[in-house]
Order: sequence, then structure tokens, then C-alpha cells
Amino acid sequence: MKILSALLATFFYSANATAALEFTFSGDFVNFSTGNFSGQVTVDALSPSSSDVFPASGSESASLRLGYSLSAPLSILANGQALAIDNDHAVLNIVDNATVSEAQINSQGFTSTQVMPGTYDILTLHMESASNQYDDSGLLVSGAEFSVTGFFDQLLLGGVDLDPTKLPSLFGLAFADNLKFLVFEVNRKLGDSEDFRGAGVITASDIVDTHVFTPVPLPGAAWLFASVIAGLGLRMRKHA
Repeated sequence: MKILSALLATFFYSANATAALEFTFSGDFVNFSTGNFSGQVTVDALSPSSSDVFPASGSESASLRLGYSLSAPLSILANGQALAIDNDHAVLNIVDNATVSEAQINSQGFTSTQVMPGTYDILTLHMESASNQYDDSGLLVSGAEFSVTGFFDQLLLGGVDLDPTKLPSLFGLAFADNLKFLVFEVNRKLGDSEDFRGAGVITASDIVDTHVFTPVPLPGAAWLFASVIAGLGLRMRKHA
């Protein structure tokens, strides 16, 4: 099945109704012997530029995809090197009851000690360069992409929660209390150069309110990020 990319932090923040949220995160790569990453992105979480609901069908899980126009450039450092994403668009994908196999986990560079096989509610934040090129199988040929993904208790979401007209209620769910795993993936390939593909576990994150336009907070509002990938949930294609 195809699961598009999610972002979080402990994503869980009592946000105001029209607040721009700055999400920062950092952690360690798990597919290298050493190495670390950090990033920052700012989004108006409750004001997506697009939304699409995909009901459950056959082997496909129900999902909600939210598109965001970023108010500030994405900033990522991987092993001290800046990675550019030449696009101002991010996608948050929220999936209800996605089954993740050990093979899918391994294919993304993780092990079952970092993400255990099972059924989860998944949130993924995904971004990719506007000039990215992919082959017929969806593999990156040239460009850069990244995603942050959270795996939550499968009982957290229900199909009725995936309603783009009720984002405050959706983001008000107890995501913080149900977070199982929070991971990061970055992939870059430029022409004939070797791929830089890093998978990591986020060990520190924070969300701060950068612009508040109303004094009344929404109790328990959560900023969910968003993606990841076909099948596992660690990457995503905008056109998928």
C-alpha cells in the first residue's frame, strides 16, 4: 500500500487557532556508525492549502493528506552538511491503522529495535525538491527529499477523525500519550553522485508558537507532521 510522508515532535502543542508553529528536531542516524541531523520548519498547522480524504479500500488504509505552503524555508543539517529543498510545499499524511512489516522497516534503514513491526496510526511530514526526478518505480534519480514520521497506538484514530473540516478536534487527540516511535529520513542524489540516504531516530524536538492572532488557545491541539514513504510511511510522493 502507499503511505505518504508525517511530522511531529511530540507534536503536541496547545496551539491557537491561527498560529504559525515552528518545529525543530534533532537526533542520530541509525544506518551509519556515527552521524546526526537537525532541522527546522514553520507551518500554519490549521490552515492547509489543500486536503484530500482517502477512505479505506481493500488493502488500503483510510488516510487524510494535508498540503501546506511554508512561510519560511526548510532548514536541514545532516552530519553538519546543509541539505536544500527548493520547494515551499510540505505534505502531512495521517493514516489510520497502517500495517508495517519487518521487511518494510528494514528497507528504510531501521531495525525492529527502532521501529517494531505492527499496526499503527501514522503521521508523516514530507518535503521534496520541486526539480526532483524519479524513475518508473518511484525511486529518486536526482534531487532531495526528507520526511519525519510518527507511529502511534492504532486505537488513537478512527475513520471519522480524518475530517479536514475539523482539524482542531483531530489535532486535539492525545497524540503525545500514544506516540510509539518518531523517526526521520533524508534522501539526496545529484546526477551521478552517490546517494546520501540517512535514517534516524529523533531524540529531541520542540514546537513553539511564532505568530499568535487570537488569545484563545485550543485545548490539547496537536501539530502533526507529516510522511513517509510508500508502504512504511517514511516518504511520500506528491502525486501519489
